[in-house]
Amino acid sequence: MKQKKTIREENLHKILLSKYIPAEELNHSFSTWELQGTFFEKIFLEIYQSLGGTEDFPEIKFTFPFMEFGRFCVLLDEHIHFNRYRAKTLRSSFYENLSSFPLMKYKSYSRKYEIECLKTGTSNPAWTNKEAERHFGPSQSNGDLGLSGSSGWKLTAFNDFTIDLIARQRKIRLLRISVWDDLLIHKKLVKFNELFMSPGNTETDLILKFVERKVFGLYADDF
Repeated sequence: MKQKKTIREENLHKILLSKYIPAEELNHSFSTWELQGTFFEKIFLEIYQSLGGTEDFPEIKFTFPFMEFGRFCVLLDEHIHFNRYRAKTLRSSFYENLSSFPLMKYKSYSRKYEIECLKTGTSNPAWTNKEAERHFGPSQSNGDLGLSGSSGWKLTAFNDFTIDLIARQRKIRLLRISVWDDLLIHKKLVKFNELFMSPGNTETDLILKFVERKVFGLYADDF
């Protein structure tokens, strides 16, 4: 079953469809077993353990709402994707060789916008759920990031890391766009968090130019 898109994802998708031709749908189903025995297995397990993972090799299946266009696809990272646990995954050596990934920005967003993550991610199942607790143990009470914190946030961060690995393994050119990215509009920096809620013609044109630059950068990575 497909994950329902948020209003920001829907608006971004409409904007992209105005310029890019949609591709045949990718396989949205992912399993961590795809990484077993691969070049990425060691760093995959290192990050799992650094988050407090409890299994020798975690079996996790999940889907991601890719937007596919020709030879690349897009994911929009919203508030729940930026916190201390995502920051921990971003320390992996994997990202050092992925020049198209906005590593410094994502590290900064994960530090700076955790409070925004708290505003939207303290209810269940975002904060905790059975699968998250199976892998990362019980959570603290909702909103309490002390001690064991949130197993749900850990699972989300780990899934983000895993999808980056699997996309690389599958040779998918993946473009991540964050709600905390911004554009200069009328001499003012405006974040995508706001722009994607109700973009006008001017905003749409600038977003498309932003995406075009990012797509060009995807080809800098040597597959």
